[in-house]
Amino acid sequence: MAAALGVLRRSDEGQSLSGAVLLAAHDLLYEQVPFPLGESSLCRLAELLVGRGVVPKSSDYEGRWYLWWPKSGRGPCRDCGKSRSLTRFSGRFGDDYRYLCARCRATERHVIAERVEQLHAMPGVQAAHSAWVCGPGPTGTRSAGGTEAEIPSAQEWSEYATRLHEMLSPLEWAGFELPEEWDTDFDRRHGGLLFETLWRGDGGVGVSYHPHEGKVVLGPFDDVAGQWPHSYSLLEDSLEIPVPGSGRQAAAAVEVAAGQAGLLDATHVYVAESAPEEARQEFTTHRIRRIFQPAAEFRRLPLNELLRETTEDHWLSSYLDWVVGRAGQDVAPDIVPDAAALGVAAWCWRNNTAVEAHHLETDVLMARVNIAVTRLTRQYICPVEGIDWDSIKDALMDPGWALPDTTPIHSLFGEGWTEVAATVCAELDRWRRLDHERLGAQTTLILMTIGGSTGYTDSWWGQGRWHSICRHILDEAIAAGLTLPAPYDRNGPEAFLADLHTPDRLSDAALDWIIDLRGAAFEGPRGLRMNRITRPPRHCWDPFWHSSTGV
Repeated sequence: MAAALGVLRRSDEGQSLSGAVLLAAHDLLYEQVPFPLGESSLCRLAELLVGRGVVPKSSDYEGRWYLWWPKSGRGPCRDCGKSRSLTRFSGRFGDDYRYLCARCRATERHVIAERVEQLHAMPGVQAAHSAWVCGPGPTGTRSAGGTEAEIPSAQEWSEYATRLHEMLSPLEWAGFELPEEWDTDFDRRHGGLLFETLWRGDGGVGVSYHPHEGKVVLGPFDDVAGQWPHSYSLLEDSLEIPVPGSGRQAAAAVEVAAGQAGLLDATHVYVAESAPEEARQEFTTHRIRRIFQPAAEFRRLPLNELLRETTEDHWLSSYLDWVVGRAGQDVAPDIVPDAAALGVAAWCWRNNTAVEAHHLETDVLMARVNIAVTRLTRQYICPVEGIDWDSIKDALMDPGWALPDTTPIHSLFGEGWTEVAATVCAELDRWRRLDHERLGAQTTLILMTIGGSTGYTDSWWGQGRWHSICRHILDEAIAAGLTLPAPYDRNGPEAFLADLHTPDRLSDAALDWIIDLRGAAFEGPRGLRMNRITRPPRHCWDPFWHSSTGV
C-alpha cells in the first residue's frame, strides 16, 4: 500500500511516470492488499494506466479487473492512437476489452454490422445461423427447424448481445448507457432472452430481446422497492418491435419506434402534484447538481463555489434563468447530441443574433436555413469530446456554405450578412470560451441539450420525433379531406413522408404546406406551426415513498 501511495504521490506532484512503473505499483498492490481494501488506490492507478494506453486482457486479474478500472477516461485510443476521451467496451466476437474514442467506436460498429450482414447473406449460412445470430424475422419461430430450441452456447449468447448492441445504437447515441453484460433467460419453447434496464440519467426503460422470435421489446420501468429515489419511467406502455435480419434494418426499426416514443429526444419530466414541497426542492437541487457537477470536476472546484461563479456572470446567469429555469424547466439534464445541435442552432444562430433582424423573405426560406444550420452543427458534436465550436464557426462563415439548390446562404441576407456574421461569431466565441474555460464539455452539452428542447424548437427538423410528427400531420390532413401538394397528390402520403426525411429538398409549395396546411379550416387540422403533436411527451417523477415527515 505504501509503495502504491508513493507512486500516486509522485504522479500528483507532476512527475512523469512510465506505464511500466505504474503497472508495477498496480500489480504489487493487487497481489498484496485484498480487494476492496485497496480499491481507491487501484482505481487511481488504473485511471493513470488508461492514460498511458495500458489495458489488461479479459482474463487478467482473475477476470475481475473491470471492477476498478474506469468505464471512461482519457488516453490513447486503441485503434487510432490519438489521445482522446475514451469509453471501455467489453469483448465480443473474440475481441478483448478495449478503450475506444467515439469516432473509432462508430467505425467499429459499422464494420461489425457489415460483417453480420455479409455472414447473413452467405449461401447456406442464413438458415443455419438465423435462429441464433439474426433471428428468423418478424413472424418468429421456435428454432430454425421448427423444433424446440437448444440452450445457446457462450458464443451464441455473445452474438445475441453484440447484435442487440447494434440494434440499440440509436438509443446509445441519444445518451442511453448500454450495459456491458445482460441478464439472460431461456426456455425451449421461446428460446433465449436478454433483458436489462437502460438508463439515461434518472430515466429508465426496460429492454428485452427475443432472438428466436425476432423482436425487441421496450417497456416501462417500475422502481417498486424505491431503490432509485430520483428515477422515473420513460415509457407508459410496451413497444414490441419486429427486427429484420439485416443489422442496419433492425437498427432502423428500433430508431423509428424509439423516435416515435420520444426516447431519442431529451426527456421532459415534472414532479407529481402530490409530492411534498421538500421533495420538489430536492428534485430541483438534484437537477442543478447534475447540470453543474461535471463543470465542478472540470474546474476542480467545490460545487457551491462553481455555482457562485456562474451567478456572477451576467450573460450566463441570464441564459440559465430564461432557457434552463423557465423555457426548459422540465428538461432533464442529460446529454442528447441531436438536441444539443438544435440548441446551438436556436441560441447561437436564431436567437441572440441579428438573424431575426434580417428575417428572410418567407418562413419557408427561414426554415430551409434553420435545417441547414442544424445539419451542419450535427457534424461537430460528439457526446464524449463535446462541441467543436471553431469548426462550426468556420463552416457557417464559409462562403461556399449553401442550400441544397446551391444558393449560397450568405447571399440570402444581402448587405445584412455582415451584421449576421459578426453576431453569430460573437455567440459561438462566447460559448467556446465558457466551454473551454468555465464549464467543460459535459456541462456545456447539457446546457445545449436543454436549449434545444424548449417550446422554441418543438417543430424543428432534427429531433427524434420528426418522422412521427410528420406522419401524424399527414394522417390528420388526409382524414380532413385535404389534398396533398404536388407531386404527392399523385405519389401518395408515403412518398411525401419519405421525402420529409430531408425537408430542405422539398419544393417551396410542399414545405409551405407541411408548415401551415394551406386550405385547412379554421378549426383544423394544423401543420407544424400550430399542431399539438409537436409537444414532447412528459414524464412524472412521483416519489411515493417520500412523505412530508421525511419517512
